[in-house]
Formats: sequence, structure tokens, C-alpha cells
Amino acid sequence: MRFFAILLVCLLLLGACARQPDQAPAKAAQESQKEEGYRKELDEIRKNIKGDIRIKLKRDGKGDSYSWEISGKDAAEVLKANDILAKKLGK
Repeated sequence: MRFFAILLVCLLLLGACARQPDQAPAKAAQESQKEEGYRKELDEIRKNIKGDIRIKLKRDGKGDSYSWEISGKDAAEVLKANDILAKKLGK
């Protein structure tokens, strides 16, 4: 009787552990798709901006929020790039 009880508990634990990996790849694929979209937008913004400007996009640990660093020689172009990024990334 004990053997069947232990076997039943083991089967339940194995069944519960097997279900979780199905959700993880879908979530990871969705996040990578969002990041790819942001990278494409960032590349598009870089093409539209003239001059020597560097943009470093950083993902915050709180989900969909992003921050960035912009550096360049022309202050007007840096401010323009900051405005464009704020509009595109929804900050």
C-alpha cells in the first residue's frame, strides 16, 4: 500500500514539473520579438539622424521600460535624437 502511495506522489510531481517548460519558450520568444522590434526602430532612427551621434539603448529590469545614452558633437542633433527616441519608445 505504501508503495502505491509513493508511486502516486512521484507521478504527480513528475506531471507537474513537465508542464512548466511549455510556457517558458513562448514567453522568451515574445520578449525576443519585442527586443528585435526595438532594435529595428533604433536602426531606423539612426539612419534618419545626420551627424556623428552614438546611441546606447539599455533595457531596465522592470519589463518594457528602456533608457538610453546619447552622445555627439552637435547639441542640436543630440536633442533631436532624444526627442525622436522618446516618441518612438513611448517615454
